[in-house]
Amino acid sequence: ATSTHSSLGEAPSEAREARALPGGDDPARKANTLAVIDFILGHTLRLFHPFLPFISEELWHGMGFNADLPEGQGAQTIQFARWPDPLDDEFKRHYGLTPNDEKFANAKYETVSAGRRLRRDFNIASNKRVAFVLRPSSPLPEEEADVLRILLNAERLDLPSTYEPAKGTPTALTPLGELYLPLEGLVDLEAEGQRLGKEIAKCEAELVTVRKKLANENFVANAPGAVVEEHRQREKDFAERLAQLQEMLRSLG
Repeated sequence: ATSTHSSLGEAPSEAREARALPGGDDPARKANTLAVIDFILGHTLRLFHPFLPFISEELWHGMGFNADLPEGQGAQTIQFARWPDPLDDEFKRHYGLTPNDEKFANAKYETVSAGRRLRRDFNIASNKRVAFVLRPSSPLPEEEADVLRILLNAERLDLPSTYEPAKGTPTALTPLGELYLPLEGLVDLEAEGQRLGKEIAKCEAELVTVRKKLANENFVANAPGAVVEEHRQREKDFAERLAQLQEMLRSLG
């Protein structure tokens, strides 16, 4: 369960999620999970320090990262702690990481992100435990399925080799396979259809307005380039959102 993401935005989030990952009665797995959390947070604080010196210093001491370090190398202050090593081949060999480990870790987080988008699309609260179905593109080890279930906050995660979703079931294509979110018992399909219809109408109106503006030759010729480009980007965003909403409405049947 090692995270290989380097983004400052992603690393703390994944460390928080790792707290919920299964350790069960297996001391080795539990120790590994805690070691990953310790590693991510310790290195993230060092990266944060130039931008958030006081907060990172307080957390460095409060969380005990200074406890086992020599004087002048982080024991007294985080500013002297060793800068994190780059994620190069030597680093990966030291920690026993392979390209497949990195690829699979990224695939898991992409799959979890897809599941969360499905929730948002249909206004399902992130803290509501729901059932997901993943039709895996390749066999998924039981322990990894358990990790996915927890990160998705799923009441259960079914892994059928074949699956015929009910009409209106939202789906997302992920690196690990096709992910489904059955809506039965979660969403009033009629009310959801009405909501989507209103959003579509609003989006269509916005699109008409921005396209009318762009069709005005005087506007395009005389407005600052940045303003014209902003309107073109808005047109693109509204068109993409409209297509997404229409697809969601079609999926409801």
